[in-house]
Amino acid sequence: MTKLIRVFLLIVAIIVISYHYSGCSEDNITGTIGTPMFGGYDQNEAGVMMTLSALCYVAEGNTNALQIRDSINIQLSDSNYATGGNWKVCWGPGISPTGSNLLYMAVDSTGDSLQYAICVRGTVFNFANIVEDIEVWDMEKWPYTSNGDSIALGSLKGLDTLLAASDPVTNLTLQSYLNTLNAPKQKMFITGHSLGGAMATLITKWFMDIGMTSRFKLETYTFAAPTSGNVTFVNSYHSGMIAAGGESHRCVNSKDVVPFAWAGLMNIISDNIPTTVPPLVAATIQTAHDYLKDSVVYKHVETKRSLGTIDPTNCGPIGEYDTYFCWVGFEHSSATYLRLLEADTINWGRR
Repeated sequence: MTKLIRVFLLIVAIIVISYHYSGCSEDNITGTIGTPMFGGYDQNEAGVMMTLSALCYVAEGNTNALQIRDSINIQLSDSNYATGGNWKVCWGPGISPTGSNLLYMAVDSTGDSLQYAICVRGTVFNFANIVEDIEVWDMEKWPYTSNGDSIALGSLKGLDTLLAASDPVTNLTLQSYLNTLNAPKQKMFITGHSLGGAMATLITKWFMDIGMTSRFKLETYTFAAPTSGNVTFVNSYHSGMIAAGGESHRCVNSKDVVPFAWAGLMNIISDNIPTTVPPLVAATIQTAHDYLKDSVVYKHVETKRSLGTIDPTNCGPIGEYDTYFCWVGFEHSSATYLRLLEADTINWGRR
């Protein structure tokens, strides 16, 4: 079995067991020396952003943007959520032609000034999404700068589809809509869970590179995000965020395997993430690590905010394959992240 096939099987396994499982505290903050920790983190704010991220999965499988918008707004009207009934969709959702990528914008107009959020959906069980997740063996030049920034090929394809997507009523793209807003440094959040967290990182970089931080105050929250860029991309992200006076928070469940892709794969084995790693899974991870180590090098943006973890109670005996994948799905789920933030989980029965 070739290395590439083993990489493919590893990622497909993670996607499949995480399907339909779609917070952070100041505790256990870790990271590498020289990686910035941006200030401004607030757990209540993080709960709002994780809720908005989770709501990207509403009406999953539906490609009718107007119906999805109505479903999200119905959920947002629930005052029990961390969003408090204060947020409403103001643009989108924009959906890629295959239905694999989705993002929407929401606004909270209840305070003294407007707050906006760009919210990006994570992986759904869709062939185009799977391809996007696994196209990590090649990097492509970041199209908005000329200093060596590079990102995963699949991530660039996903970004292109998101930026080309349009609002179902006005037909405006995200950038066109942003240009219509009278925004004297109003707050702009960018957020997403899982693949949506990786894409939110790219949307953040794009947002800075096209000059939007001259008009909005930027703050990014990602949850369970894998990494998408090389060291130059990360350094450029950090310098841009610092220059803009922005804030960036990479929130991670310490037993979630997804944030270890693609920088830190071997930690899954050495630290038994999320529980005892079965031999075949360990061999597959080792192969993926060896393949990427010899071809491309990924690096995470900013120091992570590790939130601790919650152990599942119904996954079976430690050491079995089914148990391991049950743990992977539980630790990666949006519901677990919301619980870790002490925020209400989503009532998926509401449409």
